[in-house]
Amino acid sequence: MAFQSNSNIELTTAQRVVRGIRNSALFQRDFLKATANKLEFAFSFVSLFFFADAITMVVLSGGASEGDGFSYDTVNFAIVQLFYLFNYGVTLFLLICRYKKTIYILLSNPLIIATCILIASSFFWSYAPSESLKGGMFAMLNMFFAVYLAGRYTLKQQVLLLSYVLLTIAILNIVFVYLFPQYGIMGGPVHPGAWRGVFTHKNGAGRIMVLACGVMFTMFNEVKNKRVKLMYLIGFLLSIITIEKTSSGGALVNSFFILAIILIIQVFKSESRKLFLALVFLTTSAIFITTAYVPIMTFALGLIGKDPTLTGRTDIWEYIFSMIAERPALGYGVGGFWHGEKGVSLYVIQRAGWLVPDAHQGFLDLTLQVGIIGASMVTLVLWQALLRGLARVRLFKTWVSSWPAVYILYISLVNMSESSLLAPNSIFWILVCSMSLTLSFETKYLTDFGRFGLIAQEDNVASTKMAQTKLLGPAQSNT
Repeated sequence: MAFQSNSNIELTTAQRVVRGIRNSALFQRDFLKATANKLEFAFSFVSLFFFADAITMVVLSGGASEGDGFSYDTVNFAIVQLFYLFNYGVTLFLLICRYKKTIYILLSNPLIIATCILIASSFFWSYAPSESLKGGMFAMLNMFFAVYLAGRYTLKQQVLLLSYVLLTIAILNIVFVYLFPQYGIMGGPVHPGAWRGVFTHKNGAGRIMVLACGVMFTMFNEVKNKRVKLMYLIGFLLSIITIEKTSSGGALVNSFFILAIILIIQVFKSESRKLFLALVFLTTSAIFITTAYVPIMTFALGLIGKDPTLTGRTDIWEYIFSMIAERPALGYGVGGFWHGEKGVSLYVIQRAGWLVPDAHQGFLDLTLQVGIIGASMVTLVLWQALLRGLARVRLFKTWVSSWPAVYILYISLVNMSESSLLAPNSIFWILVCSMSLTLSFETKYLTDFGRFGLIAQEDNVASTKMAQTKLLGPAQSNT
């Protein structure tokens, strides 16, 4: 009996040792996983911050302002280039580590892949092959970062991450204006006294703060916690204040546009009968606004005392149409047209009478770079993402679910009067790709989910709930 008792004690002790080792291994695994998640979140946050062109450019330029004779050719951009290389390297490494999911996401949206391949190939017919090679490579690598975002984070997590980035920028704008006015406020003869915060120009600050305005308003309505609501309310107010202080009439008008779009999109949560009437109204409104955007902007800017010709940009469009007619199919290559008086843009500059930097119209610039074929493909990417975004609103009925449709509508609308669609290493192009890829990934997942018999009946609540949790995360699927 004593021998048996001792054996039991030894066995119990051995079990405890094994259990302790197992628990220690699980703890280490969970710790490493949590650390990796935090590092990835930090990587994503810093990357989006840099892609917003915040701080680095204005600091490296020494606070230079438009019209003061400063040339950016004298700036050493080594630190910026190192960051881009770091971002590209880490992104590709993480995509390779999750190669199965990466392939799945890429296969979910062949249209955007084909579009990026066309953009990357534009150096073959470009007027500036070296610039087009770099621009096309940047567009492709930015798309890969968007693939990473779509595969790593749910839509709600992406919007949450974006809200943290934009809230940080909104706070830093105020800090730079009051503590570092040589950087935060424009000098020089052109826009003296206008706020620019952490950006090189007031228009750049206004453009990002309009985006912040939309994200803060969306998250304010999404979250339930009162303290978090207060945080987003403060971010929203800081964004509005910065937009007003930039003296950018276009940004001020666009902030009203994005808020109106957010509210209008909520109609898609309604019942089918109401939805039909709403669709008729929205379609009519969309056609009207799209065709009459410039007159509307001209009228609105005139009311607030700004230049009703949109700073002369409408005057150059007729010359740009002439240049598009010269190479209508594939254009002049990414980054191949606007090179001041040294490039084919000389034709436009001579007739406009001033140094035109771009078309001040995103779709015209797009057509100049990749022709009617490329511009049509990008337009199809936007249209596809919009339709899927609206379907998502109908399916999940949350404020965050409406963000992809809101963003696609906003970026399409705002590019009627400015160029931000295909800018290299731009947060705007990255968000277009990430929204499009996230929606296509979700669509393919739900299709496959049903195709393989996981959703056998419409009333199979457990399977539907599992699909929602997979796509949205636990928090959003329970709202």
